[in-house]
Amino acid sequence: MPTHPEATRLNLEYYRKQAKALLKAAKSGDSAALQQISHPKLHDAQRAIAREQGFPSWPRFRAFIIQSGLNYQSLVAAFIDAAVSDLRRAEEMLSAHPKIAGAGFYAALVLGNWKRVVEALKQTPALATGPSGPQNCVPLLYVCFSRFANGRSSRAGDLAETARVLLRCGADPNAAFNSLSCLYAATGLNNNSGLAQALLEAGANPNDSESLYHSTEHPDLACMKLLLRQGATPAGKNALRHILDREDLDGARILLTAGADPNEPNDRGETSLHWAVWRGRSAPTIAALLDGGAAPDAQRKDGRTAYALAVQSGQTEVAALLKARGANTDLSPVDRFLGACATANPKELDRLLATHPDIAASPGADRLLPDLTASHRTAAVRALLAAGLPVDARGDLGGTALHWACWKGYADIVEILLAHGASLTIEDQQFHGTPPGWYGHGVHNCNEPGGDYVQVARLLIAAGATIPTVDLPTGQPELDAVLREHGLI
Repeated sequence: MPTHPEATRLNLEYYRKQAKALLKAAKSGDSAALQQISHPKLHDAQRAIAREQGFPSWPRFRAFIIQSGLNYQSLVAAFIDAAVSDLRRAEEMLSAHPKIAGAGFYAALVLGNWKRVVEALKQTPALATGPSGPQNCVPLLYVCFSRFANGRSSRAGDLAETARVLLRCGADPNAAFNSLSCLYAATGLNNNSGLAQALLEAGANPNDSESLYHSTEHPDLACMKLLLRQGATPAGKNALRHILDREDLDGARILLTAGADPNEPNDRGETSLHWAVWRGRSAPTIAALLDGGAAPDAQRKDGRTAYALAVQSGQTEVAALLKARGANTDLSPVDRFLGACATANPKELDRLLATHPDIAASPGADRLLPDLTASHRTAAVRALLAAGLPVDARGDLGGTALHWACWKGYADIVEILLAHGASLTIEDQQFHGTPPGWYGHGVHNCNEPGGDYVQVARLLIAAGATIPTVDLPTGQPELDAVLREHGLI
């Protein structure tokens, strides 16, 4: 009898041969085969075989075969690893192997089977507080970091109750994994206010370094409000700038009322007002910051004010508001030039691009290209490239303009950058990801309203980029159709 690895290899080989046989039949004109695959290519044949077995794609089917080749103990460990890192993978494993749900204490922790946890703790009380299990961490971490604890999950309430069981048995509410606390997992990662409430009632520190910051990422703001009620203070948390990464006027006002300092600078000397303008926030949000005490004439380390950022990026309404509120309207020649480019008609823009000032010599020039890309200022990007700025200059997080355009799905800028020779393989300095890697992450996590991820996929593929397949298919029909056409799923 073959070993598990050998059986897995044989199963994969069997289905690969089926796919090749189907492809051969289709190429020979077999009508039944042609009904199964629309194009006589190997990836289409593999997908057809996968669908016959009930899977949407060949990579999913292949992963199932590999998982099925594990012994039961290893399969449960793989499920628990997925449960605390990748909900989609965990759900697929649970659907394919439903018996995992009853596989003991650690499966009960990540699934919120609190009754089973109670029984286990009656038999072994010390389990509640000591590190153990596949991840060698305390049980409360399995619960709080479980992706099944997401506030939208049907298991969210049961996982909150599981946490209460552990807390009553002495679990530490401030337990952390790699400096990320249980409270961060409840609020920032899972947006589960019931779970967060249980932790706070048991003594979790609302002023850790991550929870308030990441709680701003959820539009309902339930966990952010809970943290503030329980004593979280915005000072030093960067929460106000983070909520300005999207348009959320109410959220910004709540943080300002709670004591967030709009003039607290980051390492570039940017205040929240600078940040809001860079992120393209609305005039009402800018007005709220000013009403909350934001200094209109605060300067970044490169000397730029919020007014200068508004002008250079073509935000005429915001620039007019700042001027009306008393902002200094002095501009450098570079910012004046970029502002003219941002508002020019196509004919006028061509004339301006031919008469650009010496942008490379201006303060902060090295970051202009990625910064203006991140805020989708296409005319300014063209102007900067025409002026000779390096296409792979680095900005926030050490990402290039192409990193940011891929993350946000700005197809027009991606096309311009690729035409100017932007690197597809350069890594950012924070996460060590390539532009295509940022694209793959952005498809699932950015949700930029102005993004065209389908067209970006076409551009990247045409340029020879390697698009990560780890999160494919995406679940977005039009995008998946493009990826499938090119054999990526």
